[in-house]
Amino acid sequence: MSLSDKHFYDFDRFRIDVAERVLLKDGEVVPLTQKAFDVLLVLVERPGQIVEKEELMQQVWPDTFVEEGNLAQNVYTLRKILGQTIGGQEFIKTVPKRGYRFAPAVTEFREQGPEVEFRTEFAPVVPESVVGTANGEPVTRASVVLPFPKDRREVVPAKPSSWIGQHKNWVLIGGVILLLGFLGSLTWLAKSSGWRLLPAEDEQKITLTNLTTTGNVACAAVSADGKYVVYGLTEPAQRASLWVMQLETLTTQQILPSAEIQYHAVAFTPDGQFIYYVAKENDAPRRLYRVSALGGPTKKLIEDVQTAISFSPDGKRLAFRRASDTRRQAVLFIANADGSGEREIAATNYPEMIGDPAWSPDGKMIACAAGHVEGDTSMYVMAVRVDDGAIKPITAQRFRWVGQLAWLPDAGGLVLIGRRTQAEINQVWRLDYATGEARRVTSDSNHYNRLSLSADGKTLVATQTKQVTNMWMIPRTAPERAEQITFGAGGYRGRLAWTPEGKIVYDSEVGNAATISVMNADGSGQKQLLGEQVNKAYAGHVHASPDGRYLVFASDVGGGRHIWRMNSDGGNLAQLTNGEGEDSPHCSPDSRWVFYTKLERGGTGRPTIWRVAIDGGTPIQLTDEFTAYPAVSPDGKMFACAHSRPTQPWRLAIYPIEGGKPLKIFPQSIQGVPLIRWTPDSRFLTYDENPIGPAKLWLQAVEGGQPTVLAEFVSDRIFGFDWSPDGTRLACVRGFWAANMVLLKDFQ
Repeated sequence: MSLSDKHFYDFDRFRIDVAERVLLKDGEVVPLTQKAFDVLLVLVERPGQIVEKEELMQQVWPDTFVEEGNLAQNVYTLRKILGQTIGGQEFIKTVPKRGYRFAPAVTEFREQGPEVEFRTEFAPVVPESVVGTANGEPVTRASVVLPFPKDRREVVPAKPSSWIGQHKNWVLIGGVILLLGFLGSLTWLAKSSGWRLLPAEDEQKITLTNLTTTGNVACAAVSADGKYVVYGLTEPAQRASLWVMQLETLTTQQILPSAEIQYHAVAFTPDGQFIYYVAKENDAPRRLYRVSALGGPTKKLIEDVQTAISFSPDGKRLAFRRASDTRRQAVLFIANADGSGEREIAATNYPEMIGDPAWSPDGKMIACAAGHVEGDTSMYVMAVRVDDGAIKPITAQRFRWVGQLAWLPDAGGLVLIGRRTQAEINQVWRLDYATGEARRVTSDSNHYNRLSLSADGKTLVATQTKQVTNMWMIPRTAPERAEQITFGAGGYRGRLAWTPEGKIVYDSEVGNAATISVMNADGSGQKQLLGEQVNKAYAGHVHASPDGRYLVFASDVGGGRHIWRMNSDGGNLAQLTNGEGEDSPHCSPDSRWVFYTKLERGGTGRPTIWRVAIDGGTPIQLTDEFTAYPAVSPDGKMFACAHSRPTQPWRLAIYPIEGGKPLKIFPQSIQGVPLIRWTPDSRFLTYDENPIGPAKLWLQAVEGGQPTVLAEFVSDRIFGFDWSPDGTRLACVRGFWAANMVLLKDFQ
């Protein structure tokens, strides 16, 4: 193809630029992975036709063996990105047991050189109505693409526009020869110089199989014999169901039907006869239940179980954690398998918590993640001796976060989910018990969340999560007319702020790196601001100074989490604070001060509100109660924040700008971690709630009274929002966490 060749496919509001390999919507680039683009291109090239799964996989992965789940995951991503057609239909239809079909009309456009073009039009579908069935699938009029008459396609041969165009085959052959020569030289150089093309810990060949692609797995656990997986599936309207999958055949069976319940953790008994699950119904605390692995009636065993449970090797006892706010401690308990005989064996003081327990194969120890989950790199793995509760730290180094873990069969080590720094993503690690050294097992772009290991240590089932979000614009006077302004499948982590000139700065993601970006208010002109700092540290919770000079944010580039400042164009980084656990900065309207949350260490783990001059200096403490997430009123007279006391939920509170005692504490409790913003007239507080059910944006009048719902999202969660300077629009990041199960083999 010559440099002047153009090749497009137009459909609905989208265009595929084949030469540039990009998807555009209304002229703006839509971010897509390479494989998702390849899948879309194959389908668009054959609109209205059934493309078999095998054929799709051969074209997209021609020289690679992949599981069918990879194809399904890419189709799932494409559906989320494309949404629905203008007529309200799906772009990609599934043909059961066969493949996929691209439904809307497509126009192909080519231009070869300045004088030649041809257009291939595929007729639009006719209105929807069922006309019959085929292969057990209803066939509608919208499923039938009318053939386009041959005389409607005009192809005009192009004249070669250059010497390259006339001799393009020879140029291509020469390029291939040069490429092969370069690769050969690179291989020789690597061998002779001792280069390692991959780090040693990434060299092992892990077999990974996708077990689900629906994105709604709540929790999962493998049976001791490695033959079955039990998992909970979330459903609309706050419902969920419980399922078992046979790994050899991947067949599934429902154990508990859909109900108004949310599953948080599951486990098989060592003999595989029963399934234990931790679940929550409505406003009740999490409880432990038991059901036969074949289904049937359930039995409630223990109240207030806050983690997954782990069985002793003989299956007679189990371990779990329960937090005690009155004692300000996280407590590890063991109990009999029938729920009786609870006994406390160990505890940690707040802010240190205890994670999911794992009972050792010899029955002598229970391993748990421990540490301050919101602090700096302070988490570790500890072993608790069952007989006397003695605690022994295992890990030689601290982690930023440690999740679920499991013992290897010889008790010589564990596998765990974790990350060393905030800039990393959650991966699977192997921990040696004797030395405390940790080695990464996986090294990919997936975020791992939870894991479960078979008794022989050969079968590991993990859940992977992916944040699927986009930016929306909500009119103040007509929230039902909210408009989506970005069309990627992620990259928008949540927190955002308006600049005085009407742009949006936001927490973004480049690859797997947390960074900060800026865009126009219509979603165009996206630009990453941190430059060379990307991949070196975490950066987030960005806010803009009202005078337009600075952006403030939280980062651990210096080791701990502190408040930083940079110019609005990303230059001149400067550290403003040097305390502990500093986060959530917010500028005062005169641009002189930065208010932020500081999290104390020690026995209290108390968050308080502080402020520091935007040019640096000595920080000033403003509150001494449990307070977090400050937001300064536009009139500069007050700041709002989340307020709590021991054993009490978060509530909204308003303080005088100088700090001290609260002016007002609103009575309603807030579910989830709140984000608070003032309306520009300083008359209302806007805050979010992300409970298990529909997420909501609320308006609370400063004068008091009942809050009102500004917007409600049945299927999406709210990750961040902020009002435009004139108060007419609310920019909002909304979406969901997609979670799926994967099977890992050969990971040791």
